[in-house]
Amino acid sequence: MSGAGEDSAWRLAAARGLNAIAAHDAREGALSPGSAPIVLVKDNIAVRGQSWTAGSPLFAGCRADRDAGAVDRLRQAGACFPIRTTLHELAFGVTGANAWSGDIANPHDPGGIAGGSSGGAGAALALGLGDLALVTDTGGSARIPAALCGVIGFRPSTGRYPAEGLIGLSPSRDTLGLMARALAPILWADAVIAGEAKEEPDLPGSPTIVVPDRHALGTLEPAVEAAFARTVAALEALGARIVPCDLSRITALDEACGFPIALFEAARSLTASVPALTGRDLASSLGRIAGADVRELVASALSGDAVPQAVYEEAIGTTWPALRAAFADLFAGGIDAVLQPTVPMVAPSLGGGETVTLCGEAVPAFPTLSRFTRPDSMAGLPAISLPAGEDAAGLPIGMMLTGARGRDRALLHLAARLADPFRDSAAPATPRRG
Repeated sequence: MSGAGEDSAWRLAAARGLNAIAAHDAREGALSPGSAPIVLVKDNIAVRGQSWTAGSPLFAGCRADRDAGAVDRLRQAGACFPIRTTLHELAFGVTGANAWSGDIANPHDPGGIAGGSSGGAGAALALGLGDLALVTDTGGSARIPAALCGVIGFRPSTGRYPAEGLIGLSPSRDTLGLMARALAPILWADAVIAGEAKEEPDLPGSPTIVVPDRHALGTLEPAVEAAFARTVAALEALGARIVPCDLSRITALDEACGFPIALFEAARSLTASVPALTGRDLASSLGRIAGADVRELVASALSGDAVPQAVYEEAIGTTWPALRAAFADLFAGGIDAVLQPTVPMVAPSLGGGETVTLCGEAVPAFPTLSRFTRPDSMAGLPAISLPAGEDAAGLPIGMMLTGARGRDRALLHLAARLADPFRDSAAPATPRRG
């Protein structure tokens, strides 16, 4: 083996060393660049004949007997699927922690997290493996690891992509998503999966972009704050109109409904998927969940103690529609996108459990890392995280554009037009040999 093949094998080994690879099926195609697009697939999405475990011994031994709908469409368009990527167990977290397959490490600093839940895809792409990754995004899972690993992460409008063939959590929030080192593969895959024409939509000559005021952004690491300021200034220099906006009502509505909906629906989703795929019921299988934190969260959701039925009904029936209406009102005012940091910090250290350190303070990991990705997820909006530089230690920083529901192609083409302030294509991280 030599040349491109040797390089791919080295990168695959490096990705395995970061706990980013769940499986490699060489029958699906070579890893070296060729005519067929190489798509990495998160291990909670079905690829016929391959493992389908959602990163947990709860589904150990499961294999998909058919392709997920999105995989089938990409396969018909010529893609191959040789690599399964790892994830935060059951996609129940944002750090990439996994007590079964190992915590996913960051390729830019193996002492840091890759993020989650799609951390394996973020790490593998950053190492130069594959052209594209098919992942899931419930509350930021395509965008958080993209930001921390220095690649691009796209969440489409909920319902845009076929949902079959997914071990999911929350039907109200779940969607497949895309990650890549450049925008071109995402534009291609989005058109294929959605079955939508590739023509560029009409876009204003001077797009209007909302930014939250500084107080609303909350605590940011200095490097992230500086990158945000640079991005705003660069967008203005390109002719974008920047409009400060108060997003506090949107944030409050999301905080009121997001967690109750996600946790209530997750218990019901797993109650259905576990017996369908394993022949066992969820209640008697809780001990198979490797991570104590994930196991306790699922058990709490299953018991009904965490989110009573009445709380869920209020959240899904009243607060959720109000959140979606608030976003619709915002975009009805002629707004093309909302700009925010994807994550308020660079990759924190591995092994922090349920806390991370932000500006010297220990804070809860989930609400901190998903601060900016939760509201648009709950409202079902399209959003894209783009690399926007690095801190002094070389750790990537991401910035996120969110668009109006159903305006996915417009958002993607806006991101392409405004790519100069970002980095349109991420250079692969250099894995350490030896």
